[in-house]
Amino acid sequence: MKFMRNENGYALLMVIMLVLLFTTLGMGLLAMNINASKQFNKKEDQVQARHQAEMGVLHYNVILKDKVESSSNSAISCSDIDELLGNDKKLAVGKYTIEPLNLNDSTCKVIESGKKLQITIKSKGRINGDTEKEVEATFYVDNLGEYSEEEQENEDEVRPPLNEPANAEMKYSHYVDKHSNDNDSTINTSLIIDTTLSTGNGSSTDFKVKKHLYIKGTNSKSLDLNNHTCIGVGGNFTALNNIDWGGQSSIELVVQKDAYFPSNIINWKGNKTQVYIFGNLFLPKNYTYKTHNNKNATLGDMDVYIGGKVYQHANGSVYKEITTHPFYLMNSELASKANNLGCAVPRIIEKKESIPKWILQDDKNIDYQPAD
Repeated sequence: MKFMRNENGYALLMVIMLVLLFTTLGMGLLAMNINASKQFNKKEDQVQARHQAEMGVLHYNVILKDKVESSSNSAISCSDIDELLGNDKKLAVGKYTIEPLNLNDSTCKVIESGKKLQITIKSKGRINGDTEKEVEATFYVDNLGEYSEEEQENEDEVRPPLNEPANAEMKYSHYVDKHSNDNDSTINTSLIIDTTLSTGNGSSTDFKVKKHLYIKGTNSKSLDLNNHTCIGVGGNFTALNNIDWGGQSSIELVVQKDAYFPSNIINWKGNKTQVYIFGNLFLPKNYTYKTHNNKNATLGDMDVYIGGKVYQHANGSVYKEITTHPFYLMNSELASKANNLGCAVPRIIEKKESIPKWILQDDKNIDYQPAD
């Protein structure tokens, strides 16, 4: 028996099957290549976006450094730092944008009791409109200027309190008696009086100035006092023109720091006028102090007690210490008595910061947004 062996068309079928197989494989490989290309391009865009964000951090570092260096010897506040990003709190340059972590917040925070500023920003880099990366950066600005509780004085330089105190309340004249309200009888800052400080007659008057008292006496008299007056000054006392104690009983002046007396003071009355100066007393070149009987005052005629030293004007801006004068040195018992008077106020402690010295730290904290 013979079998039919007709193989016509079999080769064609094999060719067609192979073509289909390789076409399928080729399409798969092509799809894989296209997807890989897309992934590569996406990754490249992400890298470029991060580089742009890093450029924003470098840009901000430059403008912050310029600000710090230009303000090294002056105060820098957080509002000054915020102004670096403008009113919109956003600085857009090219393909990156710099802004605070939260648009409604400040970029800056004061830490370590004002010794350091902590500044945090975020920089957004954007590529092809839809690929974005963020970088957060924290900078630190240090103030190396020293801080002291009280102004340091140069012991080799003696200066009388002849300059008007800063940030003082200004008055043409001032009158106070026992009926005066608190705003008139107690001054919570420094006080500058253009003409005269005067007090009521026959009343118990306490007048307190918690900082400095500076009286010009432009109408020829700085003080015009009546009996039962007590004046307390927490800082310096300065009277540029005549002082009239009134020749009455119980006139008291308590000065916690230095005092400057004019050349003419009248109506001292023995132990009825009591003056306590915890610092130094400065006198003009020519001074003549007379008691109530018009006699030049000598030691024992006046109850004036000095905690520091007595200086007299020599020439120019030079004041020299003098040891011959009609005043007593204050002891601890007298100091306690003065501080227990009704008008006495505490000695002021004036905080003073030395010239600032701001520097931008080289180290900064960088936080990259997690990769997609």
